[in-house]
Amino acid sequence: MIKPSEFSTKTLPIRHQFEAWRHLMSPAIDFDIPGGREKGFAAEQTVWDVGGFALTRAKMPGDGQMRFWQHIKKDPLDHWCFVLVNDSTGTPIGGPSSRQLFFRSLGQRFEGSANDTSVLSLYAPREMFGDGLSSIDGVSDSVSNNGIGALLGDYFTSLEARLPGIAVADLPKVVEATRSMIAACIRPNAERLEVAQDAIAATLMERARTIIRQNLRSVTFGPDKLGQTLGVSRSRLYRMFEPFGGVARYVHRQRLLAAHAALSDVTDKRPIIQIAEGFGFSDASGFSRSFKQEFGHSPSEARLAAAVGRPIPSRIVPIFSPAASDFGDVLRRLCA
Repeated sequence: MIKPSEFSTKTLPIRHQFEAWRHLMSPAIDFDIPGGREKGFAAEQTVWDVGGFALTRAKMPGDGQMRFWQHIKKDPLDHWCFVLVNDSTGTPIGGPSSRQLFFRSLGQRFEGSANDTSVLSLYAPREMFGDGLSSIDGVSDSVSNNGIGALLGDYFTSLEARLPGIAVADLPKVVEATRSMIAACIRPNAERLEVAQDAIAATLMERARTIIRQNLRSVTFGPDKLGQTLGVSRSRLYRMFEPFGGVARYVHRQRLLAAHAALSDVTDKRPIIQIAEGFGFSDASGFSRSFKQEFGHSPSEARLAAAVGRPIPSRIVPIFSPAASDFGDVLRRLCA
């Protein structure tokens, strides 16, 4: 398994923290805080060197102070940089989200400012795309957080979570899947979308699962709202969930699983009907019937078994299987 490179200013004297962070970022950007260099800058960075690209997570102070930065040409780097800023707390459908994905070339002059606290960045050499992204040279742009654009942000987030479990031998496949996904989402055309279909399908399903988990308590949530949020047609949504008995069946089962977990929690003292209603089951007898059909025992039997510490056998079967060095050196190796 690959291991990330980690850096933190938190163990440094306060007066040296900002300069240490500025030096760390100097291969890519010139970074400054007017009048704020002596006040401390507790920050952390994790760098994954994937071979064909680098993925980094930067966590910075949440003091609201604006930071200013610009691309520099003192270093011979001309990578594409994709920056995902996401302070969203995972709100359900209809809730606000501050996530935004930006992309730009380090070889082009650019100035910006921000007070973000957590930023996920992917650095990729131009050679990774050939001429595929040449048409965006000289343009600072962002990717819409809906439709296919939202999938790219989801893909980056999922990639960060899964990298610790990926074997070194599989990294070339990760690089190719990432290249196809970026090209398809930044400048989509029929050919690129076709090449990226596997990565798009996997990311779309993961996004669907996340949306469903966030809305298990919403009685109005169903296939129509899921399709609208994903930006896919009813027919495609049906094809995605056909192996699981359809969208409605999958959502229904996830609600039952959530209710089962709550009933098995000895610290949850709510009445059974209150737990059922909390997950969208308004009819007590209907909930009990569906519960026993799914798990082979009743809600009251599940609660009693948890209380005495002897869980009864269950038919629960998972419906899804889970389908180092210096920062500058990592970026330079991408050119090799």
